[in-house]
Amino acid sequence: MDINFKKPAVQKTRIPASRIFAIRKLSENHFDPTWHAHSEYQLFLVLEGSGTKFIGNTMKSFGKGDLTFIGPNIPHLWRSEDYYFDPQSDKRSKGLVIYLNGSALEKFIEKEEFNQLKILLGKVRHGMEIHGETATETIDLMHGLLHLHGMESVIQLLKILGVLAKSNEYNLLHYGEILDEPKEVETNRINIVYNYAFTNFKKKITLDEVATLLSMTSTSFSRYFTAKTSKTFSYFIAELRISHACKLLSNSENMSVSQICYDSGFNTLSNFNKQFKTFVGVTPKEYRQKFLTL
Repeated sequence: MDINFKKPAVQKTRIPASRIFAIRKLSENHFDPTWHAHSEYQLFLVLEGSGTKFIGNTMKSFGKGDLTFIGPNIPHLWRSEDYYFDPQSDKRSKGLVIYLNGSALEKFIEKEEFNQLKILLGKVRHGMEIHGETATETIDLMHGLLHLHGMESVIQLLKILGVLAKSNEYNLLHYGEILDEPKEVETNRINIVYNYAFTNFKKKITLDEVATLLSMTSTSFSRYFTAKTSKTFSYFIAELRISHACKLLSNSENMSVSQICYDSGFNTLSNFNKQFKTFVGVTPKEYRQKFLTL
């Protein structure tokens, strides 16, 4: 399955200069699978769909109800499950996204009354995954914002930011802080690697074949990938395989653990069990049992 990356990886502003924010409802065959970045803050809610999201150097599965808040210039993508790329499929990826003008927000946070907002925006530069009652309240406010205009919409937006600023129901997603806009040539290179890895992770992938895609030696590519993602390429492939295995263990009761092992790209069951426990903390059988008892 190949995807043509026609959109620029470093994207221009999505908010008119005359506005503080923009809110959009998305309904597509799949979310944008292109590794990209932009200057706005982004609050993104998944209404329908599932897959894998990359926020900076963190990879996690997403599903309905996933709520993520990221700061400016953090490279990211939400890649839907493979069946969303099938033109014959009636599956749709649906989302609700708010883009916030950073320059406008920065004018607020210098005032004493907005000190909590200033702290929140500092956290968001690492990316935040929001959960619990905070997510429930925020989601309700986001749906309400769709139908408001003018000053009422700004008041509703401030309510959303207020809920998030007061909460500790979140996980930070990106290790480190990104201040500068990434260069387009770099994000395009990572897109090539990510697309190839997503398409081929079920089979053996060598450093040489991936390095060739970027006209690099395997040694140069290994250093480059680690510098850009804070992880080795072999670790990244293991993440992809374990993430795929987790989805199958929780959703495909008819597949045995052995079948899932080989479908996820592992050559031996013993290695699969070892790697799975290293990444997840439990064995594949124990992980599956958790879902069977829900």
